[in-house]
Formats: sequence, C-alpha cells, structure tokens
Amino acid sequence: MCDKTLCSEDFCQKQPLLLEHLQAVLQHNHKKNLTSITDVPAGRVFHIEDSLAVLPEVTGAPSGQMADLGSGAGFPGIPLALVSGRHTTLLESNKKKAQFLQGFVEDNDLLSIIKVSAARSEELALEQPEAFAVITARAVASLPALLELAAPLLQVGGHFISLKGKPEDAELERAAVAASKLSMRLVSSRAYTLLFEGNENHRLVLAYEKTGQPSITLPRRPGMATKRPLA
Repeated sequence: MCDKTLCSEDFCQKQPLLLEHLQAVLQHNHKKNLTSITDVPAGRVFHIEDSLAVLPEVTGAPSGQMADLGSGAGFPGIPLALVSGRHTTLLESNKKKAQFLQGFVEDNDLLSIIKVSAARSEELALEQPEAFAVITARAVASLPALLELAAPLLQVGGHFISLKGKPEDAELERAAVAASKLSMRLVSSRAYTLLFEGNENHRLVLAYEKTGQPSITLPRRPGMATKRPLA
C-alpha cells in the first residue's frame, strides 16, 4: 500500500526504490558518514519528502540534463532524477560518499539515467561548461557561493534550484548581489513545511534563471566561491 502521507503519485509509483535508497544510506551511514539522520521515519520526511517537495521547480525548468551539487547521500538528486526522468549527474567530491553513490547507482537498472562525478563543481565546469538545464543543491553552502558554482555549469535559460532551511535576510540580500554579477535572476521563491512528530519544519526553495554570461570569468579556482564569495 502506498504511503499517502507523502501526498505524491510519483512517490507512490517509485516508492520501493526510493525506500531502498534511504535504507542503503542508513545501513552505510556508520562507515561513510552520509547523514545525521539515523532512522527510516525521519529519513522519509527529511530526505525523500524534502527532495520531492521541489519537483514542481524541476519539472518547470527547461528540458535537459540535471546536476546535483554536493550530492552527499544522493538527496535531492536521486529522488528527483528517478521521479522526473531527467538524466542526472550527482556531483560529490568526497570520495567515500561518491563511492557509495556509484555502487548504489550501478546496482539498480532503473537508475541508469544517473551518473556520479567525484569531482569539484569548478572542475566539472571546465570539462562540461554550460552542459546542464537544471542544477540543484540542498544546504551545502551559502546562496552566493552556490550561485557562483552553478553559473558556469548552467546553459543560458537554465535554472538553479536551491533547497534551504530558513535563510536570513542578509543571505538573500547577498545572493541578489551575487546573482547580478552572474547574470542570474530570481524567478521563484516558495516556502513549504515538513511535518514530523507534530513539529513543523519550515523550508524555502529558490529558483534562479541564468539570463546571459557572467560579468566575471568562471569558474574561479576551487574553494574561492566559499572563501571569497562575490557578495
């Protein structure tokens, strides 16, 4: 029986593999340090449901390949790829985490649309500039840094989709400054709520469109986006 608490037909159709992925993450967590979540009920909400909550932004983006920056245990990249059907690259520079992702993807024929890259985003941008229509990232860095890392990977017209907790106004203001330098514009901002054990957990998804070429040369050297952000 499909779990209707997730309120998603797509989840219901793909639920077995989504849960298999979550269980593999929890099983390997003690060796790979994949997530701070340690049980299935919390994982269903804070990993699977959180990932699929931004499916409207992903399906609303231009057609083409997707990349997930700092994919970690594979969230939101694997659920979004599986449900949307987009060819996806999971970008994870941590070798142990990338090894886990590669093993899981190789063991499941339904995930043949997914590739794993154990590289930094700056390195991938040199190899595959403007190769992606959609870039996702979930709380792996500040918005200005993520916008900079996403920009050289995105095709013009492509969308960067950021899953955040509840960012402070200062971060959003700095993101606006960085976006202007990167020829990116905010096209949507949507709040949503995850419910777990009677508690409301507030989230925000922001979508930016790449409108042209950045005013600076990208990518900068690895690490510069976080060490010396544009704003």
